[in-house]
Amino acid sequence: MTRHLRALALAGLALVSLLVAAAEPAKPAPAPPATVLGDVRFERKTKGDEEFAPAVFPHWVHRVKYKCYVCHNKEMGFGFKRGSVTITMETIDEGKYCGVCHKGEPAFGINFVTCNRCHRK
Repeated sequence: MTRHLRALALAGLALVSLLVAAAEPAKPAPAPPATVLGDVRFERKTKGDEEFAPAVFPHWVHRVKYKCYVCHNKEMGFGFKRGSVTITMETIDEGKYCGVCHKGEPAFGINFVTCNRCHRK
């Protein structure tokens, strides 16, 4: 009998906590920051391109998946110093730098549908 009373009391407490939680207004989730620590932001240098957001490279997202030498090698061309290479949409389209992976496999392809995955404010 006492086991049933305990179970009933716990169910009542759970119901009360659900009702209290439902009565409180839900807080909207905070918007993700445009950049986070470790991200590399590529400022646009071409005149007339001001309406396009700069590209943001999420370094730590890539670093979690891959070792440094996967990108930082002679074949890929990425240096260890920020700004050591000039990356353009043309070089990416030619399959250089980001374009080595971002051609549809193994990562998403670069096209007008995917612009905002890299270019964000």
